[in-house]
Amino acid sequence: AEVAAIRESFQKISSKQPKNANYQQSAAVASELIASDTFLNVEHLFRKNAQRLFWIHRILGNIPEGGLGVRLTVQCNLFGGTVANLGSEKQIEWLNGVFERGELGCFLLTESGAGVLSGLIVNTTATWNGKEFILESPSPIENSRKCWISQGLCAKWGVVIARLILKDGTDKGPHAFIIDMDSDGIIKEDMPRKTEFNSLDNAWVQFKNVKLTRESLLSGISYVDENGDYKLVDEKQPFSFVTVAQRLLSGRICIAGASLAQLKQVIIGVEDYGSDRMIPTGRDQVTPLSSLPVMRDLIEKCRALSKVFEQYSILLENEFMKVDTLHPKLVDKIACAKIETIRFAINSIHELKEGVGSLSLFEHGPFGSQNDILYIFRFAEGDSAILQQKLVRDALKPLRSPVNLFKILASIPLTLLWNSDGMGMYRASLNWKLFSLVRKLNVSKSKQVGVWLESHALIKEVAHKKALLTIYDSVKSKMA
Repeated sequence: AEVAAIRESFQKISSKQPKNANYQQSAAVASELIASDTFLNVEHLFRKNAQRLFWIHRILGNIPEGGLGVRLTVQCNLFGGTVANLGSEKQIEWLNGVFERGELGCFLLTESGAGVLSGLIVNTTATWNGKEFILESPSPIENSRKCWISQGLCAKWGVVIARLILKDGTDKGPHAFIIDMDSDGIIKEDMPRKTEFNSLDNAWVQFKNVKLTRESLLSGISYVDENGDYKLVDEKQPFSFVTVAQRLLSGRICIAGASLAQLKQVIIGVEDYGSDRMIPTGRDQVTPLSSLPVMRDLIEKCRALSKVFEQYSILLENEFMKVDTLHPKLVDKIACAKIETIRFAINSIHELKEGVGSLSLFEHGPFGSQNDILYIFRFAEGDSAILQQKLVRDALKPLRSPVNLFKILASIPLTLLWNSDGMGMYRASLNWKLFSLVRKLNVSKSKQVGVWLESHALIKEVAHKKALLTIYDSVKSKMA
């Protein structure tokens, strides 16, 4: 009943966005959704209570137009979620007011010199001068300005990730600050039009001598006191990169779920069309397209594998909410979900499109540029290609030990003989490719980067196999 009520309200408000809406019109609809009592509120943004945040993406993710959907993820997960989980009680109380008033927020992390193909680099600085922070985009601006900031033009508020510099020059690393997007010194510029989803504003944002109060620093975990000293709220809980970037992790789970919602919409459209589209299969005989073995098997495969990926997403949702700390193994498991779920959705839609013939060309069909949202998902919250490289780097670290390297080589024939779950060949293949990559990288330090870059095809293959095995091993007992 709760899901049905939220779905009805969500559809009613989302439908107010006109076709080919500009970003101001889309922002107005997002504002109404944020202020709606039946959608999400701040209590649903805390890591330990994020059930609704996750299932809204997984179940309702295909309802809003793509640009509007991105707005809601930015507002609820990145902007709101960061304040809720890193902020003080006073800052969380402020966030409640922001949501009640339907005020929009953005999340400012990505920089021009460190895009989705570069990993996380933060050049922006917030320097404490004894009485306030000075937020600055250092020269060259072309590298340090924030870019691809979704909702960056329409947002009243922002959470900016900047390196916290103390008065003595000590760099405490990336921290999160609340900013008023209309403050003096914040320079916003609309980015070029996109091929699709121009209902969403994406901005370049530059900071020039922007003054921030001490209270602007999200201070639920760390803060700067009146004397300018950096302090931890709990000495046993240090501030780390995973702490400041935790909403990227929840975001990866969200968009994995949303990609499944997008695929389900396409499957339903293909089935509806296929049940009415009659194909001659003999003299005076016709068969519905969806009943032809080639199409039936394709649809059944897409549905069956969707259930596997959905089960994996649900497992991760629960683990993300229950664990005390976001440990490296969970970070890698979340990366596997994002990489492979989106890849599966893209490939499945392509297969379905090939199978239905002329439906793939009609505007009223389930295909078309609206499915390009999956490419936004692929690039967002950490580009899938970068996450693949991280998975492989993490897998290679133990193999620096000759003992571990020998163990993985020796395991190959044993894995084939044991053939656990019928996956012996797959596991042996992964181990052999890891061993091969170690051998390729056994060159002088000056040459390793070049060899790594040249090994891109092998790295992708290793990451793909490792991710699929991670998913399989996680869900096999649940789906037996």
